[in-house]
Amino acid sequence: MKSSNKYWNKTIVKICHIDQIKEKIKHVEKVNVLNEDMMWQQHGPVVWQANDFNGIPSFYNIYKYKNYYSYSVLALVLLKNNLKVNDKAVEAIDDDDFVHHFNNETVDLEIRKINGLHDFNYSITDVDEYCRKMANALIEDIEIIEKKNKNYTNIIMCGGKDSMNLLLLPWKNPVVAISADPNYELVCEFVKNNNLDIAVRKLEDTFNENSQDTEILESFCRADLTHWRWGVDLQNIVNEYSKKTILWKGQMGDLYLTDSWKHYITPYVEPIRTIRRIYKKFSYLLPYWVHRRVGHKFQPVVLRRIWGICNNLQGAHMSFLRALTDSLVLSAYHGKNVRSVIANADFGAVLQKDVRPKIGKILLGRDVVYPKTNPSPKISSFREGLHKPKRLFKLLLEADVKIIHPNELNGRKKVSECRM
Repeated sequence: MKSSNKYWNKTIVKICHIDQIKEKIKHVEKVNVLNEDMMWQQHGPVVWQANDFNGIPSFYNIYKYKNYYSYSVLALVLLKNNLKVNDKAVEAIDDDDFVHHFNNETVDLEIRKINGLHDFNYSITDVDEYCRKMANALIEDIEIIEKKNKNYTNIIMCGGKDSMNLLLLPWKNPVVAISADPNYELVCEFVKNNNLDIAVRKLEDTFNENSQDTEILESFCRADLTHWRWGVDLQNIVNEYSKKTILWKGQMGDLYLTDSWKHYITPYVEPIRTIRRIYKKFSYLLPYWVHRRVGHKFQPVVLRRIWGICNNLQGAHMSFLRALTDSLVLSAYHGKNVRSVIANADFGAVLQKDVRPKIGKILLGRDVVYPKTNPSPKISSFREGLHKPKRLFKLLLEADVKIIHPNELNGRKKVSECRM
C-alpha cells in the first residue's frame, strides 16, 4: 500500500503541473509584433501569439512554433498536443558526454529557439570608462525592471563577486540574498563586512522525488540536470512571497568583468587547450599592444563561442527556473543597457584583470571587502540521467501527448521505443 501511495503522489504532482500549463495556454496573449522585452521584463502569459517578432534574443531563451512564442518548450508542445521527434537531437542528448545543446534545436522538430549573436565593436578601450559605464548600465537596467514590477521582492542568488556586486545596487524594492554551500558563509561575511542591510538565506539542493517529473518536463532535455540545482528550494522560497518575486543571477559576469573570456579563445580540445591555458596564465607579462592584438583577433571567436555555449546552458537555465517557479528570473548582466556596454568593449584593452572590485567601489562609494575564495558548488548527483529523452517521452505519453516519429532508424523500432 505504501508503494502504491508513493506512485499515486508522483502521478498527482506530474498531472497537476501539466494541467496548470494546459490551463494557462488557454489564455494566449495575442499581439501584432512581439519582442524580447515584452516577454522578459515582466512575468505574464506563458504563450504569446504574434504576426512578427522584432529583434533577435542573444541570451534569454524564446521558443517558436508557427506564430506562437514561449519561454517554455513544454507549453508549446502541450499547445499542439504532440511532439515530433528530432532524431538528431535525441541521439546527441543520449550521448554520455552531453552537457547541453549547441544550436537552436529542441527535441521537437517543429519548435526552435530564436536566438543569435549581436553585432559588436571595439569603441571602449579605457578600463575606467568601461567600469563606469557598466555600473551605470546595471543601475539603469534594474530601474527598468523595478518600475515594471513594483513591490516585488528581489531575490538575489549569490556566489562569486559578480553576484555579490548586485547586492550593492540601489534597489528600491525589497532585497533578499540567497546562497548555497560552500558560498553561504562567504556571502554572510560579505554582507557583514560591507555593512549591508540585507538578509541572507541559505539555499539547499533538496531532494524531492515528487518534483523530479516537473523538472524533467520543464527542462525538456535541454541540458544535463546535474548542473541545474536548487529547484525545490527556489520554488518554496518564491511561494513564500506568493510568487511576487524576481529571481536575479549574475550569469556570465566573470566573462565580462575578468580575463575569463580567454577560456573561450580555443575549443576544449588538446593540444590547443593547453596552449590557451599557458597564454591565459602568463599573459599578464605581455605588453599592452600584444593584449590588444590578441583581443582583436580572437574577440569575434570568443563571443561566438560564449553565445553558442552560454545561451544554451545558462540562458536555458533562466527559462527553466522561470517555468519551474512561475516567476520572473533575470540575469543582471543581460539587461539591454549592460548588453550595449559589452557590445562596445574592447576585451583585449579593458579585460586583462578582474574589474569587479572597481565596479563595486563605484556602486558602494567606497572600497568593497570581498571574500578571498570563491568555491564552486557540487553538481546535483541525484539528478543524474534525468535529462534523457526516454524519461521525458514517458511522461508526455502518460499525459496523452502524441509522440510522432518522422523517421525509423534503418527499419528498427522508433526512437523512443528503443530507449523506453
